[in-house]
Amino acid sequence: MTRSTQGKVPAVVLLGAVLMFPHLARGEESSRSPAVGREYRSPICVVASPDGETVYVSDRTGGSLVILDAAEMTKRGEIALHGQPRGLALSADGSTLYVAEHGAGSVAVIDTKSREVVSRIGVGKWPTSLVTADNTKRLYVGNQDSNSISVIDLGQRPAAAIKQIPVVREPSCLAATPDEQFIVAANLLPLGRGTDPTLSAALSIIDARSLETAATVKLPPGATMVAGVCISPDGKWAYVVHGLGRFNMPITQLEHGWVNTNALSIVDIANGSRLATLLLDDLTQGAADPNSIVCSHDGNRLWISHAGVHEISLIEIGLIHELLHGNAPLQSPALKAGSGANIWTQIQQDRGKIADLENDLTALFIAGAIRRTSSGGTGPRGLALSANGQHLFVANYYSGAVAVLRADTGKLQGTISLGPQPEPNAARRGEIIFHDATHAFQRWHSCASCHANEGRVDGLRWDFLGDGIGNPKDTLSLVHFDKTEPMNRRATMASARDCAKGGLESTNMLASTEQDVNDLFAYLTSLRPLPSPHLTPDGKLTKAAERGKALFEGRANCLRCHPAPYFTDKKMHNVGVLSENEPDGRYDTPSLLEAYRTAPYLHDGRALTLKDVLTVENQRKQHGKTDALTDREIDDLAAYLLSL
Repeated sequence: MTRSTQGKVPAVVLLGAVLMFPHLARGEESSRSPAVGREYRSPICVVASPDGETVYVSDRTGGSLVILDAAEMTKRGEIALHGQPRGLALSADGSTLYVAEHGAGSVAVIDTKSREVVSRIGVGKWPTSLVTADNTKRLYVGNQDSNSISVIDLGQRPAAAIKQIPVVREPSCLAATPDEQFIVAANLLPLGRGTDPTLSAALSIIDARSLETAATVKLPPGATMVAGVCISPDGKWAYVVHGLGRFNMPITQLEHGWVNTNALSIVDIANGSRLATLLLDDLTQGAADPNSIVCSHDGNRLWISHAGVHEISLIEIGLIHELLHGNAPLQSPALKAGSGANIWTQIQQDRGKIADLENDLTALFIAGAIRRTSSGGTGPRGLALSANGQHLFVANYYSGAVAVLRADTGKLQGTISLGPQPEPNAARRGEIIFHDATHAFQRWHSCASCHANEGRVDGLRWDFLGDGIGNPKDTLSLVHFDKTEPMNRRATMASARDCAKGGLESTNMLASTEQDVNDLFAYLTSLRPLPSPHLTPDGKLTKAAERGKALFEGRANCLRCHPAPYFTDKKMHNVGVLSENEPDGRYDTPSLLEAYRTAPYLHDGRALTLKDVLTVENQRKQHGKTDALTDREIDDLAAYLLSL
């Protein structure tokens, strides 16, 4: 490992080191966020019309589509929608806008001239991302709940899904090549056992002709929170932004930062391979929580929003490609990195050194290929480039406004409010803290860097110090964390509020105020489980889950340790899942609420599925009385657990 990652502390969490939570985060029943209501404005996605006159914005907590005048920088109108509006996709001629209605199981089809919802297309319950393919008359929809892509035939009347393509895990963003031959899906979280040192998230590349997965491209070990992807104008490269956690290292030097880094990966679409991963941070300042990415019309520049630090990065990606291929000398080739040649000089001599870029915090700076500017607000999420390429529109989530920046300089030209924004209450203030890396030492991470989806999991495990070294633990969900005390896998902290305070002061390494702690605690205690997508459309158990419920409460004896309503007895037990450094095998009983979205399982993430928990990881026959169940009964029990 190069000097740039020495001592890195997987910056993953808010509530980590002291509480060993190990880290401290929709299918919603309504369009409300856990901590907020419709009175708050929260722009999350933005798209610009091809004529340059209009900007469309999805307002997640406002439950609407907001229409803005790009030239006058004013609000034109608003359309009420179902669920929580998320991803947007505009037809090539600008006449039709598609909006993902997360939690409502639909895509709203809007006539942009009449500004009316003319129809709705049924998809998965939690549609998150969209992309259009106008030539083939298709719409692709990323379904977070079912880990799939719905393919919509827009040529049918009414438009309807013709296929559902499975992808890895929680597709967060979609992009299409200009020739519409490939669809690239960014999968938010890794899917694998926590004990795998190469565990990482991946890109799914879909062949649009066969409607099958052409390639699954793994990102570097520790890649998670993959929030954004875009494609170069020539269709050759996919650019994806993500967190990059150093999860294979004990967190022994938290004050040095660098636990989580933040990265840009370049993927060769046709070959289904990763060319390079570059760090977006600099040597002493993190670029936490990259969220969205767009490419210039000529393919030479990228813009990236950083939700955790309220900034935009401008990347000279054309220059980077030249350097990666050894075609462009640096302006200062004698520049050194420490006592040796800089990374780009090394790559010119040996292309195998490209792999070292993922551990080098100075590469983009040395190349003069990165600039960071203010996003013009708080919590930037979606980005859109104007049709003429001169302006960048930034959806600043917590500001309730869209900022208009000069694309070349990042200079703020103005902001457009989505509507009145009341003073935040304690829970909203806590939500802002939870997503704000400026509350952490050197801005390497926010609480949300390890707790995706409002306090859930990142799919990785981490070795915090609260219970010693050499015993990494799987990230826990924070839903109802105040109702399931004591805290963390080894129950080393009794109070949930102390856990929140410890996260701010020990994991984030900054002094906190009493109000910060109270606000964060208010947000965390506002988190509620969401109805499982494994329930029937009317919210009931399937037949298999009903049989599993009977087993859970009866012969399998699960209820003894997992009683309702939180499905934990809040006690320590040895269920025969032992670790070398913890031979007593005693771990706090986890809640089973939302088990459908918190893989992997058990204290160290060794079980990939709930069925694995009951079978391959139950060799000592101490996990209730499940060892005598038949294969069908195991399947039924797992079906019930997935419904909680």
